[in-house]
Amino acid sequence: MPHIVYLMSDTGGGHRAACRAIEAALNARYPGTFTGELVDMWRHYTPFPFSTLPDTYVKWVNWSPTTYAAQYWVNDRIWRAKPLSHALCRQMFPRMRQFFQKYPADLYLCAHSVFVRPGIHALRKLGIQKPFITVITDYALPNIMWYDPRVDLTTIPTEPAYRRGLRLGLPPEKMALTGAPVHPKFTTLRMDKAEARAALGWPLTARIVLMIGGGDGMGTLQQTARALDSLRLDAELVIIAGRNAALKKSLEARQWERPTRIYGFVNNIEVMMRAADLLITKAGPATLTEAATVGLPMVISGAIRFQESPNVKYVVSRNAAVYAPSPRKVAAAVAELLADDGARLKVLSEGVKAIAEPQAVWRIAEIVHQHAVKAAER
Repeated sequence: MPHIVYLMSDTGGGHRAACRAIEAALNARYPGTFTGELVDMWRHYTPFPFSTLPDTYVKWVNWSPTTYAAQYWVNDRIWRAKPLSHALCRQMFPRMRQFFQKYPADLYLCAHSVFVRPGIHALRKLGIQKPFITVITDYALPNIMWYDPRVDLTTIPTEPAYRRGLRLGLPPEKMALTGAPVHPKFTTLRMDKAEARAALGWPLTARIVLMIGGGDGMGTLQQTARALDSLRLDAELVIIAGRNAALKKSLEARQWERPTRIYGFVNNIEVMMRAADLLITKAGPATLTEAATVGLPMVISGAIRFQESPNVKYVVSRNAAVYAPSPRKVAAAVAELLADDGARLKVLSEGVKAIAEPQAVWRIAEIVHQHAVKAAER
């Protein structure tokens, strides 16, 4: 039975989510055929203090977005220099060797940019002839570290990301423009809006604005919710605080002017998205692609500069979202969208459906299946 090892990290929710989505698609299409395990590479295969990044990432992005954006910009440039890239691979080789010794597999799937180059370098240097596939979890303009022609295949989420791969020297046969993976539960959801609301106990006729700050409740979620509540809009709010228990408690303590539902971390976000009329979110690729899959229009409330700002340009230019980078601007945008009997919302709904790639996770699962089965037969 082919065994797959996923290289990822809990630095943001998208890396684990992509791996779980692919794993679920494999289990659905080829039940009982594969085994797999996820490994947090930052936590277990980098030295201190880098090993703490899964615990400090959210604090860094929230408390000092400028320094986080700066390091992203720098890393997207310095690793173009081959001597620096080679030095990184050499420096990380001892730990990568430990990783490959501990986790033998028929296929390695890398869903984190930092470990693509060190991973494929160590795999080939050790003489391990197993396929290494990169699944890009960034969206419109992925970091340069995602791209390495030595890997067996790189799955690409968008056309701009594909064009960047060509500019960086990846041959077309080493890339597959699959779309970004989302969990199969988004692609197989058969509920309509009324059925989703009935399942959730939400009112059938009210306009509902869904607010998400990611699994960790990142960003200016509370301030944005207050700005919306102060406008006395003809809408109800649903706020997902994620794993941020302090944020959830603070939201629950507030006296709201309109009906407001507050949740912590949820496992049925696909049903909530189907039930909502409008989504307010930051520009993380996982949430953008999930919303697109269920056809939910978006107001984007913020973006990490350089890493997520290209995502904003991508979705806004395709009439899939409105960009409103402050609580006040979000409130104004929502008021405008709800003021014209839904005409503008309908335009956004059509735009968001146009960027959806509901078959992406199934395409990736098929690619993984083909490579893993061949490798296991050797």
